[in-house]
Amino acid sequence: MPRSIILAVAVLSLSQAPASAEEKMVVDMARLGCAELTKLGFQDFAGLTMWLSGYYNAGIRNTVIDLDQFALAAKTVKDHCAANPRATVMAAAERALKITMLRKR
Repeated sequence: MPRSIILAVAVLSLSQAPASAEEKMVVDMARLGCAELTKLGFQDFAGLTMWLSGYYNAGIRNTVIDLDQFALAAKTVKDHCAANPRATVMAAAERALKITMLRKR
């Protein structure tokens, strides 16, 4: 087989290879629905619940995290979302964890 054909086949096969980076995920947390949260894999779920924890703890200027309480809170929110798939995740978190946030006007 001529070298130019081998090179062409190699280039074509490399261009068809899947991307090495995972698909980029951008989420508007104010609009994320519970139905979507309950379908996430562990890694994405963990990332989103960490964000929620940081968001709500920043609101009360809390810099301490209890990992057991965090895990329980994440499960509580996921269970609430499973029972209320039409709610937003942030509304579910606030209701399930009895969080009151001051809203900007």
